[in-house]
Parts: sequence; structure tokens; C-alpha cells
Amino acid sequence: MDIKLIDDLVNQNSGQIVDMIQELVDIPTENNPPFGFEAEGQEYVADVFTKMALEIDIFAPDEIEGFAQNDAFLQGQNYANDRKNVVGTWQGTGGGKSLLLCGHMDVAPKEPMPWTECAPYESVVKDGRIYGRGTSDMKGGLVAGIMAAKLLKESGFEPKGSVIIESVVDEEYASGNGTIASRFRGHNADFGIMMEPSALAICPANVGSIMVTITIKGSAGMPYTGEKIFNVAYGLGDMLGIIKEFDEVRQSGEHPPMWDNAVSKRMVVVTKVKAGEVQPHGQLGVPMDAFVECSVQSYPGETKQTIIDELKQFITERFKHRAQVLIEPMYNYVAPGSTDEKHEGVGALRQAAAPYMSETKVTAAPFPCDLFAFEKYGNMPGAIFGPIGGNLHAPDEWVDIESVLALTKTIMRMIVSWCG
Repeated sequence: MDIKLIDDLVNQNSGQIVDMIQELVDIPTENNPPFGFEAEGQEYVADVFTKMALEIDIFAPDEIEGFAQNDAFLQGQNYANDRKNVVGTWQGTGGGKSLLLCGHMDVAPKEPMPWTECAPYESVVKDGRIYGRGTSDMKGGLVAGIMAAKLLKESGFEPKGSVIIESVVDEEYASGNGTIASRFRGHNADFGIMMEPSALAICPANVGSIMVTITIKGSAGMPYTGEKIFNVAYGLGDMLGIIKEFDEVRQSGEHPPMWDNAVSKRMVVVTKVKAGEVQPHGQLGVPMDAFVECSVQSYPGETKQTIIDELKQFITERFKHRAQVLIEPMYNYVAPGSTDEKHEGVGALRQAAAPYMSETKVTAAPFPCDLFAFEKYGNMPGAIFGPIGGNLHAPDEWVDIESVLALTKTIMRMIVSWCG
């Protein structure tokens, strides 16, 4: 199948691609641990797969044998609200390599507010972009994968190797349970593409992340009777400076070669800061405690324990107040992902993408995601490759339409060349 035919198929159906993204975005599929509300979105995908005549497998992460005893899974999640993965397989005729296209259905909460371009779940198209929660992270990429297979199938193309498309649940909040469940379920391939928003960069590697809460314990009250009370709010100010220094040290340190031309090195990202009660009434004095929540990113080879130990030592050497400091990890450690950039699948993806960009950039992704699960639990090499977007986890999230079309065309070319 030549490039022109693929280009024509996508260009002629660009309206259908945009419509599907908007229809999915307009379905609220928020992840609010321990609950999630992906069911309606997953029903939509299952209906599309049924009409495509794919083999369909629908299952919840906790249906995997030994789920509760397996350290790979984040425990405490609730799947009673019909939160199930939907996997569609386009069976190959035989003799070709298989390909997995992976996307997650859950989205971050609509907060913070306000949104100005649109309401979070009332998507709009403006100036070549689609706005709405989940457009970029990651319904735009998911739709590109689905439509790539759909258009090829409708054209009469028959792959020799199988094409697996999965829409998984429970990816946000460092869970990964949906992606990991699919690996244990056996939905693995010779190569996998995770369609997170990489700005059309091919990313065989990405940073990992551990979320931590750093709490400073003090004593409540007011120093009106002469006693000295350490105000943890001032301690929090000092702690933020220490964390900023920790971020600078980690970013300036040695890095693996894949990060030479990455958008950023491993970062420390502060996500929440609090001292005392935040309600209008209640506490009327010095805060009893204060905390900062942050994400500490990592390179391949680092572990949860080495990161925590390094952070503890760094804080201990610099925080001079006489106060108790607790450093507690949250959720599961999202490990870094890493596939050899010289793997034939990376090369095939690069070749498939070449007609649609001036430079096919192969680099490391600056965000954590479930890429690690491909290799660790599926024995499967893979890469992140997704559209251009912005305002992830923020108001007015958007995805660039032309980049979604380029992504769709690239995946179609990848299916034709890789699967045969």
C-alpha cells in the first residue's frame, strides 16, 4: 500500500477522526482514586471494535489471577464500577510480526478551574486544535490508533501479523494497573506503541517517577504566654528551597545518552503545598504541621529505594530546624521505560513517520507513563509516539489536529510495513 493511498484515506476521513475524539472527550472518564469512571468510554470503544469485527477481550485488572498478592499492582483500587480494559485484536493471516497499540481511557480530574476555551467535557475545535479534558492525554492518540486500523481494514488490507489495540483503565495517579493487567493477560506483541502525547517524537525511553509527601511536624498554638513555638510554615518555606536545590542537582547530574536531546532531564515537580487548615474557620494559631507533595523523576537503573534514600540524605544535611520530618512515598513507583533505540521496531517506526515531519526525532520522553510495563511484564520492546498537545492536567487541555492525522498515517504505514 503506497503513501498516497494512506494519505488519501486519512485526509478523506479527517472529520470522522475529529468527531471520534470529541465524542470520547465529551464522555467524562475521570480517575478519582480509588474509584474511576471509565465505563461509558470503554463501552464506546467496545462498540467500535465490534463494528470493526475484531476479537474482543473485556476484563478488569482485579480479574487477573493473583492480583491481590502481586506487587506489580497498586492495591486499594476499586473496580466495582465496571472499570474494565477493552482489547481488540485484528488477527493476522500468518507470517508477519505483531503490533500493539496502547492507550488509556481514564483522564485526570477536570480541576483546577476555571476553563476558558470550553467546559472540560464539552469539547470545541478552534484554530486547528481540539480543546477538552483528555484530548491530549490521551484520547487523541487512542483514536489515532483505532482509526489507523479501522481505515486499513475497510480498505481491504489484510496484515500477516496481528494488530492489537487496547484501551486500558486506571493509568493516572501512578497506577498502571490496566496496562500491567493486559500484559499478564497475554496481550503482547513483537513491538508496542504507547500513544501518549510525545509531540511526534519517537521515545523508546522515558523518565520514571515516585510521588512523595514530605511532612514537617510541629506544635499548634500561639506564643502569647512566652513559650517558643516553631512555626512549620517558615520551615515549609525552607523546605521548598531545599527541594528546588535537589531538583537543580538532579537535573545537572549525569544522564543516559538517550536524554542528550530530550526536552528536559529528570525533574522534581512540586504538586501540592499546605500549612495548617485551609477552611475559613477552625484553626486559629500556628499550624500543627505542613507538607509538600512532589514527583521525583528518575532514569533507568534507579530504584524507588535509591531515590528515597538520596532525598532523605539531601534534606537531613540541609534542614536545620528542630522538627520531625517524615518522607513518605505515595502510590507505586512508576519505573523508567527503556528499549534499545537500535531495535528494529524503533527503526520501522522512524521510517513510517519520516514522510510527515522534517526530522524524525528519537529521544527520551520527559514524563512518566506505563512504557516500563511493556518490557517488564510483557517481555515486549516498545516506544512512546503520540500527538502534539498542551495543558495536560490543566485547564484548556488541547491536542493539535494535524499532528493526530500525521500520527494516524504513521501508524497505518507501521502496520503495513511491520505486520506485512
